[in-house]
Amino acid sequence: MKIQLINGVSQGTMGIISRKIGEKKLVERILQNEFAAVGLCQGDVISILEASDIAEKTSDVVVTEISGVCPQHIICLAILGDITSVETSLAAIESRLMSK
Repeated sequence: MKIQLINGVSQGTMGIISRKIGEKKLVERILQNEFAAVGLCQGDVISILEASDIAEKTSDVVVTEISGVCPQHIICLAILGDITSVETSLAAIESRLMSK
């Protein structure tokens, strides 16, 4: 699994993310600059589902799938929130999934 943290996310990057998700209410929140950080996780479906569960249970974040086209069944997860919450979620994901 690949994991990346972006602090102080630019409006352009958030625009790209908003066009790649299907949840209209979440898109509105993204475009209103509600989130200061985004954590990105890319991996197979099972790992991404587990990462999503870990992130939401660890801190006050919003998770969503970023849609793309990949024949290898690799998907991407966006973890949105304030910087500390996203960092905490990513650390928990790395601790649990990268040690397997």
